[in-house]
Amino acid sequence: MFYVRTEIVPDISHVVLRGLPSEASGQSISGRVLIRLGHSLKVKRITIAFQSVDVHKHQFSKQSSMKGGVLIQQSIFDATNSGQDFTLWPAIPGGDPQELPFSFAIPGYIHETVRTGFGCIAYELKVTIHSRGFGINTWTQTQRIPVYRVPIEGSPWAMTLADSMCVQADWLGAVELQMLSDCASFADNTKLSVRAIVRPLQKYQMLAEIGLRLHEKVHCKTIRDRFGDCRSSERVVCDYLQKTCDLNDSLQMVPLDLERCFDLSVDIPSATAGGIQYSMNTARLWVTHELILSATVIDKNQHAHMLRISAPIQIVPGIALEASFAELPTYSKSCFDRLLLGGTAENVLEAEHVEQEPSWHSSPPPAFFAEPQNNSDTTTALPPGYEPSFVSFTN
Repeated sequence: MFYVRTEIVPDISHVVLRGLPSEASGQSISGRVLIRLGHSLKVKRITIAFQSVDVHKHQFSKQSSMKGGVLIQQSIFDATNSGQDFTLWPAIPGGDPQELPFSFAIPGYIHETVRTGFGCIAYELKVTIHSRGFGINTWTQTQRIPVYRVPIEGSPWAMTLADSMCVQADWLGAVELQMLSDCASFADNTKLSVRAIVRPLQKYQMLAEIGLRLHEKVHCKTIRDRFGDCRSSERVVCDYLQKTCDLNDSLQMVPLDLERCFDLSVDIPSATAGGIQYSMNTARLWVTHELILSATVIDKNQHAHMLRISAPIQIVPGIALEASFAELPTYSKSCFDRLLLGGTAENVLEAEHVEQEPSWHSSPPPAFFAEPQNNSDTTTALPPGYEPSFVSFTN
């Protein structure tokens, strides 16, 4: 049977660049190329390349300014190295394939994968087999490799990923809206959840509906309109609307006689499928995301008012949120805490000599006392005239 089947098996499914383009180091990518032949083939050379593809609508026409058009090529087989013009590879139907390893480094300054309405940047591994003979003498096989950019651990960018979200505003002193979340950065292909609070400041008001919307705005800095402004596009990525009543039936409306809380959520689509683009601000592209909370309130005169608040959020790759930040101490580790008393160094050293061995307890830790207890066999001497500055807790 006449066929040439090539399979690219990389060790990693994606490339992660840590830090900004000016500071990110490269990442190595390695793997294997498997070749199965249905007939003998005179192979001259085999190359593998890492290259950018699918640049549309002139979004990145000036590739030199963003270090695009990447093409890293490596020869993984060359018959001329052995002094021959070609090497005859026999066909092994059903047998083990020819296996060729590859490894090279991806520079850290390349642009991350982009998929917007203005254009797209994607990367792929491409294997090319050059042979000798009649008919088709070139076979190719490609495989897409997404490129993500995440912050360096401990950098200011990484610290912003740990921020929480708390925004609130009031409308004419009548209603206050508040939106809360443990974080302001979310990964794609996950669920975004927030706590919405509607707090009445006046009487005789009712709530008709409340909703959540994720808004995306893309600024393309390379394309300008006739006024010289950057082209931009906006879209609603996902939204959720919860109706609390029928607007035509005031008897079924939720009265705002007290504070109302709602747990709202939306599903963030996958960036790989083009449902959303990661937040970024580069020399060529600026992508921002905004989370909008809206509520329809009926006042005492039966007039409907649409109220809304918004907060900027970040959409980042999931690997960016999996970074190991500094681990905060937990309650179970309280037995290792030390209470440092004021005084001279000799007094502190004397206290350390009589320190008891820590022990684990499932119940709250024992109370600290300023003075030794009568039923304690081991005491800690305090300096003369010392006034403890800590608070004593007793059970």
